[in-house]
Order: sequence, then C-alpha cells, then structure tokens
Amino acid sequence: MPHPGVKKILDSLNRDVLNQLALTVDIPHPGEGGRARENVLAGYLRRLLPKEFAVDTGFVFDAGGKMSKQIDIVIYRADYFPVFEIGGIKHYIVESVAAVIENKASIASQEKLSSALENIKSVKQLDRTGSGKNYVLIGRNQGGPVNPWDFCHQIFGAIATENSLASDGLRDGLLKFLRENDRKWWPNTYVDVRGLTACFLKRDPKTTTKVSDTMDAEYLAFTNPAAPDAPPPLLELTERLLDFLRVAQIVDYSPSAYLGGGDIRTRGDWKI
Repeated sequence: MPHPGVKKILDSLNRDVLNQLALTVDIPHPGEGGRARENVLAGYLRRLLPKEFAVDTGFVFDAGGKMSKQIDIVIYRADYFPVFEIGGIKHYIVESVAAVIENKASIASQEKLSSALENIKSVKQLDRTGSGKNYVLIGRNQGGPVNPWDFCHQIFGAIATENSLASDGLRDGLLKFLRENDRKWWPNTYVDVRGLTACFLKRDPKTTTKVSDTMDAEYLAFTNPAAPDAPPPLLELTERLLDFLRVAQIVDYSPSAYLGGGDIRTRGDWKI
C-alpha cells in the first residue's frame, strides 16, 4: 500500500491523463488527435520514468538494416546512444530502446488489435545481438553476450487504449496471436486505461503471480476493473514498466555497424 501522499499524487496523475485523453476526441483531424494522445501519455511517463530514459515517437532499426513499423511511444536510453533524424522523424538503434507502447484511442476490432500486436512484434523481431557480437554492460564493463531469451535483455512492449473489444473478442484475438508467435515477440501487457488489463500469470503450488516475462507466462488473464482494490489500469501499466526498467540491461553496440566504418580506404600510408 503506497504512502497516502504518494497515492494522492498517483491518483491525481491518473485523473489528469484520463481528462486530457477525453479532450482529444474534440480534435477533428485523426492524425493530430493521435499525436495529441501520444503527447498526453508521453508527458505522463516523463514525470515518472528515471531521467536516463527519454520518451518520443518514431522508428526502430538494427545494424542489419531491418526497420520496425512506426511506433507511437518509444522509451530509450538518452545517455549512451545516438539518435538519427530525417526531417524531424526520429530513428533509434535497437540497442538503445528499452520499451515501446502502442497508444490507440480504440481497439474495437480484431484488425486494429492485430495491427497493434504486429507493431510491437516489428520491434521485438529486430536483432539486439549485433549478429552475436553485442554484449551487456555491467557498469561500464563488458558483461556477457546479449541473450534474446533473457527478459532483462529484451525490449518491453505494451498496448494502451481507451476502448477495447468485448472481453471474449479481446481474449480470442490475444490468444490467437500468442499461439501463432514466438514468446519473444509477445506484448508484455495490454491496458485499457478505462477498463481491464490483460496480464500473464504463473502458478506454483502455493501462489499465483502476475508476470511480465513472457518466458514465464502460463496463463492469460484479465483483471476485474470493478474489484474494490483494483488499481487504475494506467498505474498498473506504469508499475509493470518501472519494474522492467529497473532490471533492463544496457546493451552495448558497435558505432561502425551503424556509421559504415570498417574497411581501410586510403590514398597512401606513411610510416610514423
């Protein structure tokens, strides 16, 4: 149970986000309405995330040249990696990215759900290993190689919306994706900020635990938003995200893999 003062702050932030999201429906242009929703959620996250993480939108790419789909919210490490811009549109190397969020006003059809899931997958499919050459950093020292199956080496993915499919349709759509795709590509959570949260469960003989690590997931479950002790869905998303960021490893990268260095091309050489 949070301190009463902290709870009041969190409740206030949650109400503020919901109120601002409600105002975006009055923006007549769909593209600008979407941008406004992204700005609302991004502004909220910037107030709570550790300062080494920045929040923006754009595309993610890897050293092999593969590119993600356009991502609504990209959370990336701002203190170690370059960011490339084309006409103001940001492109992030995959090693820099810690989490991505698809932020939709409505996911009221199987097509929209599938699109959001595929956008998350397009990031998670990128190669963070640098063709097996990258390693994680422990402090500023070299740790072990990047392991795509290790939760702490992966990119966290979430879907946030204000209006979902009916629970049966949402369940069927999520289960279809989970059963047809590698666990590394699954979203880590799904949140309707005005309704339910979809989460993964792991059970042992004594307890049932919510997990964000898709490698540990045994069941898909929905929270009951009407339960008296149910946390606001937006705060539950924030808790899951912060819980991941505290253990997420820094993945080192090779600048030459992105900047094109490597071969020695000179007009001549002189002994020094």
